[in-house]
Amino acid sequence: MTVPESARALLRLAVIVLAAAAAAGVWEVLASQAPGSPLYIGVLPGPVSMLRETALALGLVLLAASLLVPERGLPRALVLALHVSVAFTLLAAFYGALTGMHGVQVRDLRPDATPLFIVKYASRIGVAVCLFSLARRALAR
Repeated sequence: MTVPESARALLRLAVIVLAAAAAAGVWEVLASQAPGSPLYIGVLPGPVSMLRETALALGLVLLAASLLVPERGLPRALVLALHVSVAFTLLAAFYGALTGMHGVQVRDLRPDATPLFIVKYASRIGVAVCLFSLARRALAR
């Protein structure tokens, strides 16, 4: 039995996302330091924690999804859409961590809060749609 290229692509993406989760974990430790500590970096730990949690959850789900790829593989468009959706999800979380925003407010005084909210949840919906399509294909085999 050969492993389809789309399964390898999802596995590579899962490993990259899990590595990002590990890096975000280190960032979270630094962000949690008290002012005056030599490791204090002056960033809010809440949004960094959300980045770590998002990356860890996505990485584990992608790892499981790579095991569900049918033997005939997945369409290239689906794999590309999943990669783009995951990238935008992580970029939105990264931007939120850098700027100290959780990205859960639809309306806020900051002008970048609404676009962050839109990108964050649109990309999460994209990930969910792609994973649902993958699961549907896995159940149909």
